[in-house]
Amino acid sequence: MIRILNLLIAEIAVIIAVEMTKSSPLPMFVPANYLYVLTVIPIILLLFGRNPFDFPLFAVLVMLLSSKVLANSEIFYSSLDAIYFLGYKNLAEYLETIFSVYKSTSDIMGLSALVVLYSVSQIIWVMAKKSKDLKRLGMNVNYQIAVLGITALAIYLFYPALIAPQSLEIPLLFLGLIGVVLVILAMYLLT
Repeated sequence: MIRILNLLIAEIAVIIAVEMTKSSPLPMFVPANYLYVLTVIPIILLLFGRNPFDFPLFAVLVMLLSSKVLANSEIFYSSLDAIYFLGYKNLAEYLETIFSVYKSTSDIMGLSALVVLYSVSQIIWVMAKKSKDLKRLGMNVNYQIAVLGITALAIYLFYPALIAPQSLEIPLLFLGLIGVVLVILAMYLLT
């Protein structure tokens, strides 16, 4: 049951990443419909007894979604300057024309949803492995999964408010501390 839930989380994450990639500059290089091949990877991983949403798959999905965020990144433009300095002027200008169109459309909601789904998936996978120990100690695993689900839903629902801290008028330092306290509280409730 838990393995199937983890598989579903992985498939949802892949579909979110591919759908959000369609509105990024990446389809200029790789057709977005070809990226649906990634939906096969979690199934193959599950058949081999591995976590369907392991870190390499997460890294690939983050790279897909990062193509949209790159246009607003100073690191990207510094890299373009370095490419220009190394003598690849045409390549630097070409990449700048492609990514500059997306400068006003910074959308990190897909990336944040991916991170939440990955975190939930990892906790579920570890809990599935430790379920024998938990049952032996008299703890019911369903309680922990329910707490995890409620915590993940709360993070997902309130994350847009945290992205726009100006509307909350709370300093970012306090938002970070609140986040750390919530994570520690969730981990305490899960054990």
